[in-house]
Amino acid sequence: MKMPLCIKVIQGFMLLQVIVLGGLYFVVAQADPMNLSHWASKMVFSAVTMPEDMLDQSYALGRMQGRFMLPLIITTLLFIFIQMRFFKSSIVIISLAILLDISNGTFLIAMVYVALLLVMTHNKQSKVYFNRSQNQVAQTVSK
Repeated sequence: MKMPLCIKVIQGFMLLQVIVLGGLYFVVAQADPMNLSHWASKMVFSAVTMPEDMLDQSYALGRMQGRFMLPLIITTLLFIFIQMRFFKSSIVIISLAILLDISNGTFLIAMVYVALLLVMTHNKQSKVYFNRSQNQVAQTVSK
């Protein structure tokens, strides 16, 4: 079966998020507290208030990389799992993304993931795309 429109929209959202997070991660990874004239250092240091001490600056850059890396990994895994039609793995990754966004305080993105979860579990076309017939759904619920 061809990929339904709802799944294409979901994957488009995931691709956009991977591009944005990947770009931000790349810029932060290129920033160097030793070379303040570097283009990435100028961008990061102008956008974020950095401490004066160089060790604290390195620590802050590392924390920023970590804050971009985990959502980037989760979103990439979700994109791959949807493409490969792994339904249960996709549900687990969406749940992790919801928990991560709630813990970071980005409730708007968490609500987008909740909507994504509802579309994947209750939309008839997505059930057909993930090869879930009504018998499989009924057996999963009854166990």
